Amino acid sequence: SMTHNKYFFSGRLEAVRQDPAGGNRTQEYAEPNEEGPHEADVVPLVKIADPVHGAPAFNINPMLLEGIRMGDRFWELAKLTTFGEVVDAIFYEVKYVTPWVPGTHGKRSSGMQSAVRGVSNAGTPGIAYTMLLKLFLLRLTRDQVRSLLRHPDSPYIRAIGFLYLRLGLYDFKELWAWFQPYLGDDDQFFIDGTPATATTIGEFVRRLMTDQDFFGDRLPRLPVLVSRQIEDKLQKAASGVTDEPPTEAGGGGGGSGWGPEDAERLKRKRAELAEAEGKVRSLRKLLSEREAQAARR
Repeated sequence: SMTHNKYFFSGRLEAVRQDPAGGNRTQEYAEPNEEGPHEADVVPLVKIADPVHGAPAFNINPMLLEGIRMGDRFWELAKLTTFGEVVDAIFYEVKYVTPWVPGTHGKRSSGMQSAVRGVSNAGTPGIAYTMLLKLFLLRLTRDQVRSLLRHPDSPYIRAIGFLYLRLGLYDFKELWAWFQPYLGDDDQFFIDGTPATATTIGEFVRRLMTDQDFFGDRLPRLPVLVSRQIEDKLQKAASGVTDEPPTEAGGGGGGSGWGPEDAERLKRKRAELAEAEGKVRSLRKLLSEREAQAARR
């Protein structure tokens, strides 16, 4: 096809072979005593390399990854060297978070056999995943990921933050601590940019933890034990039972700074609640006894 010839002639394939990162580099970190992102705070990412170039793949589907690298936008993103610049670009450009441009990735060709048929029917890589690869290459700190998850200006920035963790996290045991604070979040957005996929951040987060299929792509499989724990915790959360303080990952609840005094406060609250429930029970008992007496009269 024309587009393929164009890539061959323009040397894009050769350029990708020589630099799979498309000129995109790790962000600059501040000295330990300075303000700014610190290398010691970087969220550990999965170490899987892609089979073609031996470059980090961050659990992105190989065909999608190759498609992103072949695209102009990915190479242009090399000009953006700071986290803030990339977040601004996401704000202006991202209005859906599916892996492929909506409508270009055929239902028939998703699944294992599509890799064999070649790139032609795979669809066009979406801008959200292009930005996601850019963020992976920047290597974000816990503070930066946290600021994505809480971003006030765009639910799409937030959704990309959750995908960053769901695809790239080195240790999926941390996933629940990152995601749990957002289960009740009702910030609304459209996953594929159309009202048909309207959802909330809370539903999106739950879906990322429980469903491996994601719009023509497969999310990395969670270890069985982690998956079971998540199911169990989601059930408890749904029934209003929670056996843990609201933390946020970042090593020991980093973001919310959960400390011993909070645990004490929680203990006191639970004791007060138990006491109140006891009073309600004895009142009910008293009432039903009185009713019984009145009925006997």
